[in-house]
Amino acid sequence: MINQYKETINELYKRRTKGIKLGLDRVFSTLELLGNPQKEFKSIHIAGTNGKGSVSKIIYNLLRAHGCNVGLFTSPHLTRFTERIVVNDIEISEDDILRLIEKIKPYSEDLTFFEYITVMAFLYFKEKNIEYAVLETGMGGRLDATNVVNPEISVITSIGVDHQRFLGNDIKSIAFEKAGIIKKGIPVVSSSQQVEVEELLRQRAKQLNSDFYIYGKDFLSFLNKMSFEGLWFDFCFFKNCIQKKVDCTVQPERDSKRIFSLFLPLTGFHQLENVSVALEAFIRSYPQWNEDSIKEGLKNVKMYGRLEVISHDPLIILDIAHNPHAAKSLVSSLKMLTDKKPVVVFGVMKDKDFKGVIKHFDGYAHSFFFTTPAYERALKIDEFLSQLNGDFRIQISCVTDSEQAFKQALNVCREKPHLYLLCTGSSYLIGEIKEFFGEKSLHKGLGELL
Repeated sequence: MINQYKETINELYKRRTKGIKLGLDRVFSTLELLGNPQKEFKSIHIAGTNGKGSVSKIIYNLLRAHGCNVGLFTSPHLTRFTERIVVNDIEISEDDILRLIEKIKPYSEDLTFFEYITVMAFLYFKEKNIEYAVLETGMGGRLDATNVVNPEISVITSIGVDHQRFLGNDIKSIAFEKAGIIKKGIPVVSSSQQVEVEELLRQRAKQLNSDFYIYGKDFLSFLNKMSFEGLWFDFCFFKNCIQKKVDCTVQPERDSKRIFSLFLPLTGFHQLENVSVALEAFIRSYPQWNEDSIKEGLKNVKMYGRLEVISHDPLIILDIAHNPHAAKSLVSSLKMLTDKKPVVVFGVMKDKDFKGVIKHFDGYAHSFFFTTPAYERALKIDEFLSQLNGDFRIQISCVTDSEQAFKQALNVCREKPHLYLLCTGSSYLIGEIKEFFGEKSLHKGLGELL
């Protein structure tokens, strides 16, 4: 069975040679032939550049804590393909993957890799009789394979410049694609955005007669404490609570509310905004919510590769920060969390703005070890060096093998107690590091062209 699974998955991955074909016709046609499984459950749809994985997982946990049967569809995976499709905290089994691949095969000739697994997730969710599906877009939104659902709410996390080849070269073009998940009359919840992005999202929501709620204006969280263990905060929602500067601790207005003493076992300033977006989206889409279940749901959130501490002595942190915006947020949080300086192990895909990432560590990190994840699209050392041009003051070493880069950086940290080890960049790199620490792995280096 193991060999059969590997062979079948390899065949599925060969669909990556079809590249990325943005468009919904192929998915709609296939789902129609399979009985439109995506119509059998409620959906919450999440797009964005940064934070959509965390927001998806938090919403999923909130629904679970309220007793719902819930499916979660995310990408890419860190170490196992089965991480992508989860129902009630259980990953899809390899046997179910084999069975569903065979079921889809007669209708799948033109499907890309990501379209195929999206259809697979919908079929699996229908079989499991779920009530809600929390769906993370693969890339973009308007023409993403997941955009065949009519959700309870549309969620748009922080938008930045990424995937320019497919989504456009400027922030407004990219925001237009993300805004494509907004549906007529369906509420929209958004992270804080650049001015031109917020204007575009508001305009799109208005055109479709969709209520629009944005972090910092319609809802907000107040940080009480932040540590490596997580965030302690209060959440405030409804417009008057913020726009009229109401002190919710003293006399909340009738249409404002504050939920006190919440804890999230994820850390970083960016996670405070992510959890706020998730809470607002959940409350707007699940009117039966209650505070005790919200608190329980937040306490159960686990996210790997997001300011994840895998060792305290020496301190070792893993974080997927593969673009400048994510790197800026990461550095801001790290400066708050520890006085130590990082030795950074870093690797990304060749289409990423790696110099924009390094810029945020220049003058902060002790040293940098650049490496190449074992993946076909990874940025190679010669390409990396050819573009550096002496732009940075930081000491940069290049090590071809990621495990060796990790070991060399760790030795530096062990020799100097004022340093800690930070592994960041691509999810493929973080997956490899987790494998070093014993995480079960299968097809860790394979994934969609993202």
